[in-house]
Parts: sequence; C-alpha cells; structure tokens
Amino acid sequence: MKKLFVTYQVKDADWWLLNNKLEETVGHLGWRFEFFRKQNSNLVGYIVDIPNEDDLKDILLNSALVSTRLKEHGVLFETIEVLEAVTDRVKPEVTQLLKNFS
Repeated sequence: MKKLFVTYQVKDADWWLLNNKLEETVGHLGWRFEFFRKQNSNLVGYIVDIPNEDDLKDILLNSALVSTRLKEHGVLFETIEVLEAVTDRVKPEVTQLLKNFS
C-alpha cells in the first residue's frame, strides 16, 4: 500500500472541498482519501492510500487527463507538493512521475 500526502493551493477552497472528483475518479480502484484545509486560506490537501502502486503509475502517465482535472478544480500547479510515507518504498519510475507534477 502506498500512502501520499498531497498539498496545493486552489482558487476557491470551499468549492474544491465540495466539488473535487478525486474519490469519484479513482475510488473504484480502492483509493481512500482524507481531506484537509488550512483555515482561512486556499491551501488544501489530502492523504491518500493507494493499494496498487501500478494504478498510480498508470494515472500519472495519462498526464493530459491529470492536467485537465487539476485545471478544472482551480489547482495552482506551482504550489503542488507531494510527500511520500517513509515507511513505504516506491518504485523508481513512480517516484520520477511524481516529481513531474511537483
């Protein structure tokens, strides 16, 4: 199981919390999310548990879809931060794909 903590700023945090489609998009793969927001700011984040690391690789390789979804949700790309749980080890190719979105 892979665990990531992802943060970024969005144009409208209230809207993002109510309308993001993360669970709808990958929930069928068993991904589970816990969402966070910094009070009085547009900084949002989530912890995601990913049972199959190959699913993460497949989604990140579809960068057009990822980019479109992020834009639709008002994500400010330059603010994206991805932290990996240190108790898990990630395949090198997935780590490289994650760096492309940071």
